[in-house]
Amino acid sequence: MPEKLIYFDIVITNFLKNLLPHNFFFDLFFSFFSLKGNAIFVWILVIIIALFLEEKKHPGISKNDKKFIIAFTLSFLLTAFLVEYPLKNFFNRQRPISTNHCPTNFSFPSGHAATAFSAATVLTFFDKKRRFFYSTIAFLIAYSRIYLGCHYFLDVLGGGVVGIIISKIILSIITNLKKIIFLKR
Repeated sequence: MPEKLIYFDIVITNFLKNLLPHNFFFDLFFSFFSLKGNAIFVWILVIIIALFLEEKKHPGISKNDKKFIIAFTLSFLLTAFLVEYPLKNFFNRQRPISTNHCPTNFSFPSGHAATAFSAATVLTFFDKKRRFFYSTIAFLIAYSRIYLGCHYFLDVLGGGVVGIIISKIILSIITNLKKIIFLKR
């Protein structure tokens, strides 16, 4: 990475990391959103809240619900896999600092940010009226990684972009599946 870009990344990371005071409340708040690598639980909670708020006229799982489950699962798992194995190992970027909140693997791109924005993109596609809620959760998860000192700004930005791209590809495939299958016949 070019020296000026590294300098910019460190400056913006330090600014964002210190934007909020580091105290018991914020440490606990952002630790919840990071959940030591298990951010899927945050999204399960978000989905449960969204389902609870949704008024269903017909009981049971609809065709749209099935598409959502498939899209969410594929996007989340594919994003997590691609970030964790090929991408992090390709870039080999060390983390800013090592704390008990941070994994010991490489830093770029952020897996938390990638899966957060992947999940938010899929949820927004199926539930546009709560897009602000989903985006806010994704930003909180991504920011938590900077606040806790586990990632640089560009790690989080890169992860977010990767998550959005992967989920948009999955959504495109799922929504056009009939067209794809029809063309193969």
